[in-house]
Amino acid sequence: MKKLKNRVFAVWHTDMPEPMGAFFNARAARYDEVHTGHIAGGRASKDLVAAHLPEGTRDVLDLGCGTGLELEALFARFPDARVLGIDLAEDMLALLRTRCAGFDVSTRCMSYFDYDFPFAQFDAVISVMSLHHFSPAQKLALYQKVGRTLRPGGVFLNCDYIIGSPFRERRNFCRLRRLRVPPGEVHFDTPLTLRHELSVLRQAGFACGMVLWSQGSTQLLRAEAFRR
Repeated sequence: MKKLKNRVFAVWHTDMPEPMGAFFNARAARYDEVHTGHIAGGRASKDLVAAHLPEGTRDVLDLGCGTGLELEALFARFPDARVLGIDLAEDMLALLRTRCAGFDVSTRCMSYFDYDFPFAQFDAVISVMSLHHFSPAQKLALYQKVGRTLRPGGVFLNCDYIIGSPFRERRNFCRLRRLRVPPGEVHFDTPLTLRHELSVLRQAGFACGMVLWSQGSTQLLRAEAFRR
């Protein structure tokens, strides 16, 4: 098992960061194996998102949807849901469409930072293992758009990596700056501390943020749409 994990790690991580879309396209076939068997939280980090969606959820926006692992539990609970999934990697989206055949899913191959978020369109916005590649400023702008696209009573559920100390957070951003590339252009992890992540959500105007579940470095956060 140790040798297998080492091989998976070697496939998933490289010394020189690759462009984000190219990185995930090249690893689409291994994504499910890695994210269910070799990260903190495993399969639960995908399935628990659906369990915490509000009753009556119908329209869902999935940011960085990948192969759609989190959508299996979502459609099991809400078979009539309508999901829009956004991801940079077309090879991942192709796997998602196969996985979710027969359900109401549409996909867009693009950066979710470039998506024109419609006003009050979704009951929930979800993201699983995607947002740990971006800076606080990028997240703030995105979370403001997320808040506006949620209907009254809507929720934002983000299951992602959280780093344990401000020092380690700063160190990662310093390393990225030395590469002279903006956050998000290449595959390079820059997770925030829990306090920092919750602070950005509050700055974006969410009514509250809370931890629903955690395992190791993986935590599921819930933020309520701000009041209008």
